[in-house]
Amino acid sequence: MRARAPVIEEAVAEGVRIGEAFLIHRNGVRPSVEAVDGVLTEIGLAPNGKPWDCGACGYATCRAFAEAAVSGRTTLKSCPPYLDKQARQAQLQAAVDGLTGLATYRVLRDRLASEVARSDRTGDPFATLFVDLDNFKQVNDRFGHEAGNAVLRSAARECGAHIRTTDLAARYGGDEFVLVLVRTGVQGALVVADKVRQGVEVMGRDLGYPTGLVTVSIGVAEFVAGRGPETEDVLVAADRALYRAKASGRNQVATGERST
Repeated sequence: MRARAPVIEEAVAEGVRIGEAFLIHRNGVRPSVEAVDGVLTEIGLAPNGKPWDCGACGYATCRAFAEAAVSGRTTLKSCPPYLDKQARQAQLQAAVDGLTGLATYRVLRDRLASEVARSDRTGDPFATLFVDLDNFKQVNDRFGHEAGNAVLRSAARECGAHIRTTDLAARYGGDEFVLVLVRTGVQGALVVADKVRQGVEVMGRDLGYPTGLVTVSIGVAEFVAGRGPETEDVLVAADRALYRAKASGRNQVATGERST
């Protein structure tokens, strides 16, 4: 049976806004400030240094979204700025070697292709250095893998210390590194290679290793427009020169013609 009188007071009815959303806290408990701030940290700030507050998640502000996430009503997978941040971090991780901080093999291959194309356009040469730690297995066997990792990091720093910002230092894999020197011929590359070789030798002594244990051999190859080698072969040429350096007694620098 329908009531003849109003079921709520008129004053109360006038205060109700149609379509209004009311925040309902789980078990009546408001999310902790620390938990909400943790979600906001995961989201990050916009380029202007302020919260994104883009509304793409369905909430008016990032804080409102964070409170909802802490309360279990949504997840970070519903936040576009967070997903973009994760994608950028994944791309960065794919580009940087986690141990040494140098570029990865994938970046190296892309850069070599780019340099070949640039060299063909401009006629400028570029050089590739293939660097290999001579006795790395002995370091691991005698002093442990943590010591080996420290040597790898230090060798990587030496590789990066003697090149320009326009050049590239990459970890090829294991105890091997590759340097790409733009607009550099073989003579200039030999100078850089010998600086790296000497730097690693000094670094090994400074770390307390026996003389001659921590050294590198380096193979040098030059790409000249119109004369090759092609992208694949420029690494092969540097690798062959590396083996020539090792055959000459290690702790050497070699090109296709000679060792130094």
